[in-house]
Amino acid sequence: MYGAAPLKQTSRDFFCSIDMPLFNIFGMSETTGATTMHRGNRFSLDSCGAAMQGVDIKIDKPNPDANGEGEMCIRGRSTMLGYLKNEKACISTFDHEGYVHSGDLGTLDKEGWLRITGRIKEIIITAGGENIAPIPIEDKFKEEFPCCSNIMLIGENERFISCLITLKTEINPANGCPKNDLLPEVSEYFKANGIADIKTTEEACASGKVTELIQKAVDATNKRLVSRAANIRKFTLIPNDFSGPGGELTPT
Repeated sequence: MYGAAPLKQTSRDFFCSIDMPLFNIFGMSETTGATTMHRGNRFSLDSCGAAMQGVDIKIDKPNPDANGEGEMCIRGRSTMLGYLKNEKACISTFDHEGYVHSGDLGTLDKEGWLRITGRIKEIIITAGGENIAPIPIEDKFKEEFPCCSNIMLIGENERFISCLITLKTEINPANGCPKNDLLPEVSEYFKANGIADIKTTEEACASGKVTELIQKAVDATNKRLVSRAANIRKFTLIPNDFSGPGGELTPT
């Protein structure tokens, strides 16, 4: 079983390929550990399972245009009584029905199985007022374009969604920063798609064929999204991957 943080789809697929299915659980410190788990004969790679005995789960303010997505809320005997000496935090966390608001976005299917789709704080609100969760879109793009190391959606107060894309590269062992040399698997992927002699990020950024290949992945990703407002309209391939030592990422 696994929990505490999301596990990449590729990692889940690997363990399943060697006949080691993984079971996801979900919980919070505020709920004294696990609140959902897989049970019965059902198996699902993208679900956290159903609520454990004595736990109630609801989706607050479900969005009918996003498969009923909303904030996941929990209530039960395992739920904390409150934050010590912090009444303000308690008021913002509990609702009048006694549910703890998790800050996580999710959906519940007909059998009551929970699927986590993102965090409310990560939501992008466009100029048109659309609420868009970036992580599911970014994950879908990585499935369509396996050479992608990082993708960052941009769209807060903008008219449409755009993104920055980086490629998988070698890491400089001296300082931990990404190099501009592509991983062999990236060059092989380009070669398999009719793009030869691309070995660095600079060459990839300057290649019109690479741009066309990425555009096909963007188009395939857009077809899988729940609304046109979430579609990626523009992208930029940049030569330097994100990293902590490089200053693009923080330790958290």
